[in-house]
Amino acid sequence: MTQQYQHILVGVDGSRQAKRAIEKAIAVAQRNQAELIIVTVLRGGQYVGLGSNEVGFGYVDQKIMDESRQRFEDLVQRYRQQAQDAGVEQVVTSVYYGNAKTDLARTLPQEFGADLVMLGATGANVVERMVLGSTAGYVISNAVCDVLLVRTDLKNHTKKLRSSVIQ
Repeated sequence: MTQQYQHILVGVDGSRQAKRAIEKAIAVAQRNQAELIIVTVLRGGQYVGLGSNEVGFGYVDQKIMDESRQRFEDLVQRYRQQAQDAGVEQVVTSVYYGNAKTDLARTLPQEFGADLVMLGATGANVVERMVLGSTAGYVISNAVCDVLLVRTDLKNHTKKLRSSVIQ
């Protein structure tokens, strides 16, 4: 019996690895005639102390947060259009503030009823992986549904990738 996925959640962060994941997720959603759920999770803490206003320790510049959120809203909308152009009929997009590890492993799959989570192998550099741990690694170990970790392009060719996140 072949597993048919109905609700595929793909996490994106603007990296090349995430681009590979969205391309494969679109292909899997097409084959399964599944709903594709495209999400990104932003960490609110990354904005502390950024911006032109120096109010004090722990200050979060709302303008910086809004600009970043808009960049990611635009990214997921471009991916939505790409999926629709490829023939995926049901596409949902969302940008969250939270913890990517726990949200992609548990919260979002439960919220959307996902039966498959797809992620790029890693968007972090070596130092970030050593200090914070890999989001992909955490999701693999703790997900409430199946996880597909994407390491190759649509032709299943591997390429050496440098981490580069959306600007």
